[in-house]
Amino acid sequence: MRKTTITTDKNNFVFPPRKPRSDRGDVVFTSCSRCFPIDTQAIRNKILDLAIRGKLTEQLPEDGSAEELFRQIQAEKQRLIRAGKHKEEKPLPEISDEEVPFPVPPSWRWVYLGELFQHNTGKALNSSNTLGQQLEYITTSNLYWNRFELDGLKTMSFTDSELEKCTVRKGDLLVCEGGDIGRSAIWPYDYEMRIQNHIHRLRQYSKNICTEFYYYLLWFYKQTGRINGIGIGLQGFSAKRVHSLIVPLAPYDEAVRLVEIIKQAFSLLDTIDALQAQYADNLTVLKTKLLEAAIQGKLTDQLPEDGTAEDLYRQIQTQKQALIKAGKIKKEKPLPENTTEEIPFEIPSNWKWVVLGNITSKISSGNTPTGGRNSDVYVPSGFPFFREQNIYDDGIHQAGMVFISESLLATRQNSTVKAKDILLNITGGSIGRCALVPDDFDRGSINQHILIIRAVVPETRHYLHMLICSPYVQSQIKNNAVGDKDGFSAGRCKRLLVPLPPLAEQKRIVQKIDGAMKVFEN
Repeated sequence: MRKTTITTDKNNFVFPPRKPRSDRGDVVFTSCSRCFPIDTQAIRNKILDLAIRGKLTEQLPEDGSAEELFRQIQAEKQRLIRAGKHKEEKPLPEISDEEVPFPVPPSWRWVYLGELFQHNTGKALNSSNTLGQQLEYITTSNLYWNRFELDGLKTMSFTDSELEKCTVRKGDLLVCEGGDIGRSAIWPYDYEMRIQNHIHRLRQYSKNICTEFYYYLLWFYKQTGRINGIGIGLQGFSAKRVHSLIVPLAPYDEAVRLVEIIKQAFSLLDTIDALQAQYADNLTVLKTKLLEAAIQGKLTDQLPEDGTAEDLYRQIQTQKQALIKAGKIKKEKPLPENTTEEIPFEIPSNWKWVVLGNITSKISSGNTPTGGRNSDVYVPSGFPFFREQNIYDDGIHQAGMVFISESLLATRQNSTVKAKDILLNITGGSIGRCALVPDDFDRGSINQHILIIRAVVPETRHYLHMLICSPYVQSQIKNNAVGDKDGFSAGRCKRLLVPLPPLAEQKRIVQKIDGAMKVFEN
């Protein structure tokens, strides 16, 4: 696998820039540099940036002005208040020039989102409240960007008064308060639905408000960090923050034109995404076949001068016993040797099936330090504290990196990461991702979602990393995950049955794989 170098300067970490990732799926496009990657996410952001600044359309006199539209909207709002369909609200302060995030055309104006949409959240789940009728409802787990997943909906009781507040109808803009805060979609169905309390329902005060424009605006605000959670632990996008979110108001006809331009551009980008995904899928199949051949001994010649894997295995056991006698590692209960029935495929005669724990000196996970959820233990610079979002097959990525102090690291001996270690994600959607720790790394630590795998003979680490990335080991990891978070334990990792070639052949295998990956990337 391609190796990424991380340089260190005392306790500070400097990373290579992370490669762009697709916004659809988990594939990193690193191949065919003449035509890929096209960073469609960046293009979408740029289109929306220009759109919400009024730079993708002409401002036509016949469109009228946002000021006229705003007065019309406020008149409609007052009509609803007089009819008892909306409560009188405390006036919001005038938006100052300092609060405006960017300039907009003269025919536009800045407003609060709550001045355009009537908004509220749904009903909190309460099993003891059984008044009303049992009806289906949706939660944030059903609401995604521009779509809904409605399989297996649950029901709860709604009274008539709750239905007025908690029912959504076609055209309503729904926004997540919790979870992936700000995630939004417009309800597209002709039938009504109920919402739980972690979803905001935004319903336009006037038909002359282009709701789709504000869906795209929320999407852009989320992508560029203008929408973030507030609070320690569970973060949320409160009703107050939704109401006071500052947004541009364009004349209706211009907003409609902008939405059409956005849709046309995004449709083209969706096509590009599909083509890139197809290309990446084909490339993934090719890489998979290559790794399968590699760990079966089909990429390299078996040379007599290499010796045998049995010789290497005995050398590893000798070194492991020396580490135990020196007090550098603890003696553990011997792991059972494999049986003939367990062998999944044939390997060359000079190779050997071994249990991973017998050729490693350490396989263990870490934990999150007390207070880590609230960032109380993290410091601006220090020793890296790796979390699952930092671990990728191509190396350690900087995004989301946090640091701990030397004094805290000293208390975490069992989860201290060292140079030449292998780090393996063992839970959730990133389970199986595996990174090599660079040779010049100092020290760091890990949380409970990562395993440290330390080879007895460090020269075997590149082959072991490639082996763990192979479809054979990946299937063992994912098919043996258990628990609510689909975790793969250190014990199961130790018992993995893996093929071991002689060391010289290991190096040739890794060279061939690295060479092939460079071809793919170019």
